[in-house]
Amino acid sequence: MITLLGARFAGDPQIDAALKASVAILRQKQARAGAIPNNVDVATLRPNFRAYADAGLWWIIGSSLVEPHPATTAAVLAWYACQDVDQSGLISMQESADWQDLFCTRGKGLYLNCLYVLALGAAGEHERAALVAEKINQFFWYEGDGNMLRHIAHTFSTESKQEQDSLGRKRWLPVKRTLVNEQYYLPYLGFRAVGEWFDSLGNLLAILSGVANQSRTATILDFIEQHGMAASPIASLTPVIEPGDPDWRDYYGMLNVPYHYHNGGVWPFIGGFYVAALVKAGRHEAAARVLDRLTALNRAGEFNEWHHGKTFAPMGVTCQAWSAGMYLFACECVRRSNVPDGFFGIGGNAA
Repeated sequence: MITLLGARFAGDPQIDAALKASVAILRQKQARAGAIPNNVDVATLRPNFRAYADAGLWWIIGSSLVEPHPATTAAVLAWYACQDVDQSGLISMQESADWQDLFCTRGKGLYLNCLYVLALGAAGEHERAALVAEKINQFFWYEGDGNMLRHIAHTFSTESKQEQDSLGRKRWLPVKRTLVNEQYYLPYLGFRAVGEWFDSLGNLLAILSGVANQSRTATILDFIEQHGMAASPIASLTPVIEPGDPDWRDYYGMLNVPYHYHNGGVWPFIGGFYVAALVKAGRHEAAARVLDRLTALNRAGEFNEWHHGKTFAPMGVTCQAWSAGMYLFACECVRRSNVPDGFFGIGGNAA
């Protein structure tokens, strides 16, 4: 579905047929409860729901662009309404259940909920999209002041923004240890714990979905520049998770060591979203420069899956469709000087 964003502009009948076939087979394998599988095995046609969290949202976006199916979309959104487990307006997920399927993101994920806003917009549910966006801004935006209470208060049994509960007992609060003086959207909100790193895709989707206003958009894009993330667009996160950090997991093995894979690797497909966010913000010269860097990255890696976060050496698997598709999307954004209709959220296209 991410591939589809740019591949639909290729003007190739075989590609167009493949995109519609992908939308159709995922719909045919939809679970009875409404969930869309994250993939279907091409040999056995067996659906896989393990990394379930974002599949249905991407399906809604993708199908809306090439072959809308309102009944299926309604069933998918009904399933996602059930993932609002605490009726906060935000959807929750298990650990490693979205595109970062070997990483610690859990609870209420930034990327997942910004994608929810985009999917609701694609489905015409604009009022619901605006309510989710409001909640994201309420809970996820870190002000650079060290105050973590606002980000975990929703996990208290008595909702209060005070440091003591209703009986006067002092509440335990996490201490901000990294990016203390920065402003950005936090990557996830768990039970009395939050992610502290900067999630590139989540923050970029906050811009593209209209969750981030003009001021916060500028802050996010300036953050990316100031932290050197635009040198070879764009690392999945910063700072990387080191062994011993709260978000380190033994199951990362050798794949998610620092500057590899989800842990700070450079993903070309995210680079496409970065170009689009720059265009949406009206930073057209910067978008053209980043597109040149993305071009060089894709040439060096032959549309590789990901690159080392420091050396930018190609790693993973070559010939990745979403790397190529998002490159086409980035090119289309720069060519038009705006983000193509059908992929921007509640705020519209500012450029």
